[in-house]
Amino acid sequence: MERKNDITPEKLREWLAEHTENDPNDGLVHDTEQALLDFAAAHAIEPAPELRERILGNIFRMIEQEKSAETIDLANLPLLTRESNWMSWKSAVAHIHPPDDLENIHLHPIRSDAEVEIWVAFVCEFIPEEVHTDLLESFILLEGSCECIITDAAGAVRTVHMREGDYIAFNLGETHEIFITSADRPAKAILQWLKLAA
Repeated sequence: MERKNDITPEKLREWLAEHTENDPNDGLVHDTEQALLDFAAAHAIEPAPELRERILGNIFRMIEQEKSAETIDLANLPLLTRESNWMSWKSAVAHIHPPDDLENIHLHPIRSDAEVEIWVAFVCEFIPEEVHTDLLESFILLEGSCECIITDAAGAVRTVHMREGDYIAFNLGETHEIFITSADRPAKAILQWLKLAA
């Protein structure tokens, strides 16, 4: 199967035919292909050593999530926890899409009771700074990527980079704002507000 960025000998022949006076022969096509390969090799960038481990770790994590995936009943939703299977959640809400006129944030409610509020959240750009003292906020990212800037009660700031499948829970009193880093589509997440007893 041809990939999007493959340059086949046939494509080279077409390009050469447009840019030379004579029909390109097999030798010219071969020499041009070899020149492109030599150029690519001379300008190749060695990836960071940890990249291989990160890629393999992501593959392993996806395999494990697929093995342990279970059907989630939207009529009887479980609470979101660090152990929640993101592929199970992603499958359960696959039919829920953002509105066509989405400008930044859209929350689609899927559970609301005295214990918890759970939404499918779609965010294009950012979630403005907020802090909660009466509920525990957490979310699991289903699609896209984001960056969470978190400031604790003592003023210490940390940044958490998240990708699909990552989970985060904010502590009471932590100020947080979220910036979407995936530009091709809105980020999609399961957002949970666990209400604390009064």
